[in-house]
Amino acid sequence: MSKDKVNNSIFYVLFEGLKIYFSNIDKFLLYMLFPVFGQVIGLVLSLVIPFALVQTITDKVENPAMALVYLILLAVPGLLIFTKAFWNYLVAYVALNSMTEGALTSGKVYDFQSHNEVATRRSFSFILLLLVVGALSSVGSTIFFIIPGFVIWIYLILVFQVFTFEPELNITEIFKRSFCLIKGNWFRTFLIMAFLTFFSIYIISQGFAVVLDFLNLTTLICNKLDEYTSLIPLDYVNEFLTYFNLQNITPTMISKVILSSSLTFLVMGLTLPIRSVCWTLWYVNLSQMKLSDNKKDKTKVSKSSRRKNINREE
Repeated sequence: MSKDKVNNSIFYVLFEGLKIYFSNIDKFLLYMLFPVFGQVIGLVLSLVIPFALVQTITDKVENPAMALVYLILLAVPGLLIFTKAFWNYLVAYVALNSMTEGALTSGKVYDFQSHNEVATRRSFSFILLLLVVGALSSVGSTIFFIIPGFVIWIYLILVFQVFTFEPELNITEIFKRSFCLIKGNWFRTFLIMAFLTFFSIYIISQGFAVVLDFLNLTTLICNKLDEYTSLIPLDYVNEFLTYFNLQNITPTMISKVILSSSLTFLVMGLTLPIRSVCWTLWYVNLSQMKLSDNKKDKTKVSKSSRRKNINREE
């Protein structure tokens, strides 16, 4: 197999991506700590503190409106932490691509701030890109567009890489560029996405779940969550489910869903670098392939023109 074919294979992208990630895993995990755990901590603080103090505040403050104001103010610090962490997480979609380029050229990942600036110094364009991606994702996830939406999303999966490495393009051109890169490589791109999703989310999530079960932490955490989920009024919902002969919802079931969802969210966040590294490598490979194809086409056109000119002269 030629070097060209190996470098442009999905196996090369996945192998090289995992190698870059695990050789810099300490730096990637350090970079993702606040964006991931900051969201969790901020959300917990904004919900738990007001919930814990709601009875105390309503007993001491006679005016319901003022009591609501106090509860909102208690939630503000947590919401600020969540907002900052969420923004950093979004910036990581671009910064990690820049880090991958640095790892390819120097073999090291460093200077997080300079990589963040790839997105922050173009904040307006970046926010506009996020809004368009969010709108397309919302439309594509509806029941009427879920299949064509999925197909189109594969074509647009490299928009963050294009935004990172081709800053001269506007938003419309970014989406067109991603579409052109994937065109003719849709199925291979789908295979990369399927592997990354299975490995970086499902396998690792299940691994953590097994560890929690082995240490008996799953039961311990769920029992702690039951103290809060048992306060949720489920009577009306269960009456509705009973009417249709469906299984009733219990606080323990909700606790298990919360634990499972939280674990999946943490794994998705912490393994974002794996996916970004692989997609950056795929972007680089597809760009080189398209550039090579364009050169070949120009060469063929040039040779064809020369032959025509020679025939005319004869």
